[in-house]
Amino acid sequence: MSNEYFGGVSTIAERYAKALIELGEQNSLLEQFDKDLEVIKQTINENNELSEFLGHPEVSHADKKDVIDAIFNAQITEFILNTLKLLIDRNRVFILQSLANIYHKQLNKKKNILEAVVVAAIQLDEETLSRIKQKLEILYKKTLEVSFKVDKDIIAGVIVKIEDKVIDGSVKNRLNKMKNQFI
Repeated sequence: MSNEYFGGVSTIAERYAKALIELGEQNSLLEQFDKDLEVIKQTINENNELSEFLGHPEVSHADKKDVIDAIFNAQITEFILNTLKLLIDRNRVFILQSLANIYHKQLNKKKNILEAVVVAAIQLDEETLSRIKQKLEILYKKTLEVSFKVDKDIIAGVIVKIEDKVIDGSVKNRLNKMKNQFI
């Protein structure tokens, strides 16, 4: 489970995400906010020095905001830039990852899009991935945002995770079931 669900981080991030969804709707910027938050999340994740700088308690808020301005001013909307500065002022930069993830999930829910993870033992070709997505969309009668992962431990087959449901069509699962029948 990711860090966003421990402690109050999730609750705080949900409040900010909800406020940003409302602001995005009012200004027709829902998709842009999602892109902006992803840019911030990726930039900070890819730069340990920036992450440490923003989280360092001895660096002044003014210095942090100056750096944020220099990095993101031309890349993101003023609304998201101001939200980032607000997080700095409130010592809540640590929720950025969760905020971006929760905002994206709330936006998908609003757009009636389900998130799915398909796990296979090998990298699947684009045609197969497309067919799996298409069949899942028919099954769930919704648009799906699908991410694909490789896990050699499942031996063969696929595992599909959508919301709280898991469809396990892996050989590893079948072997475990057979093993349990004989024990």
